Amino acid sequence: MNLRHIWIVFTKEVKDIVRDRKTIITSIVVPMVIIPLLSMLAGGSVQNMQNDIAQNVTIALSQESNTKEIRDLVKNEIIADFPNISLIDVDDPVAAITDSKVRIVLDFEKDYKSKLEKSKPFVIKLIYDKSQTKSEGSIGIIAEAINAFNGRIVKDRLATVGIDDEILEPVKIEEDNIANEGKTSLSILSMILPIMLVILISAGGTAPATDLVAGEKERNTFEPLLTTKSSRSSLLIGKYLAITLFSFVSVITSIMGMALGLIIDPGSITMGTGTQISAFSIPGAAIALILLIATLMGMTFAGIQIALSTYAKSFREAQTYLSFLIIVAMIPGYATILMQPNEIPLYMFVVPVLNTISAFKMVLGLNINYTYLILALASSVVYVIISLKIALSLFKRENVLFRS
Repeated sequence: MNLRHIWIVFTKEVKDIVRDRKTIITSIVVPMVIIPLLSMLAGGSVQNMQNDIAQNVTIALSQESNTKEIRDLVKNEIIADFPNISLIDVDDPVAAITDSKVRIVLDFEKDYKSKLEKSKPFVIKLIYDKSQTKSEGSIGIIAEAINAFNGRIVKDRLATVGIDDEILEPVKIEEDNIANEGKTSLSILSMILPIMLVILISAGGTAPATDLVAGEKERNTFEPLLTTKSSRSSLLIGKYLAITLFSFVSVITSIMGMALGLIIDPGSITMGTGTQISAFSIPGAAIALILLIATLMGMTFAGIQIALSTYAKSFREAQTYLSFLIIVAMIPGYATILMQPNEIPLYMFVVPVLNTISAFKMVLGLNINYTYLILALASSVVYVIISLKIALSLFKRENVLFRS
């Protein structure tokens, strides 16, 4: 292996990538525009739906319950203190739910009036469509209104017999949130950032990796390259470093896109949950470790990508393999998205991809254990070495390079 040859190959490949405007636009420019746009659209859509569910709840009465007495009871007693709930008249209540004209239909028990007068419980059936998000989401709002009505009725009954209504509440609950705003922000980031990072790193080197080996095979420029003075190892390492560099450039531009979306719409990254990303503090040593672990994961992916591109017979076959690699990388990310930082078992810090996700979750959750981080770092180094050895072994085998 010759360092000068590695540098020549590396600079040559970087220049070729930079000259390819299509690759630059699709891998660097587009993420900076698409990622903030998608974040704002997704977050805005979720927020708008939540607001619509909470602020505009339409209800109707079943045909059997649609009497003046029940309408007055609903309007003047049950929903009187809930301006976001409106009672409307429809010809076919069940069809109105299906057509999204109303969210919920109330069906009163036939003898509700006599039971109410005798202080006995009666049933109000809530008819809704679970397949419609707004219909299902309105159940809790209607139930809250009915429970408030229940409370008023009970208080009146107790007052009639001279009993203080405080007897109904032997225990009062007070909430005391020990997490400050910064820690709450980090908990949101610990769910979103690790999986996005894995996806970006696994996808960032796909375009150059596909082109630098499989693409050269199709262009018939690979065989002349092998006849140069550079050894197979130097050629591989040069291409490998170019893929690694381009992968991280792609990740950095994507993160810049996320930051741009956060600046434009601070609630975009939280997907409409209402939590705002605010100032937080993480030890510098922990930040350095997770960034190094993420870098090593990117280097591991670069090794796997160039190995798959080497094995592939054509550009299209390489694209298929590398697309599948992205899907494989996403699985552990989605599998652990709801896992809490203090629940991460030790073995996850030595499993590929999971070790990076676990390290980020731990640090963002401010549950930092430097022994675990060092373990994740050491395992990441091992995986970089393994991926490079596999790529190099394939690169040196003629029956792999020129298989047909």
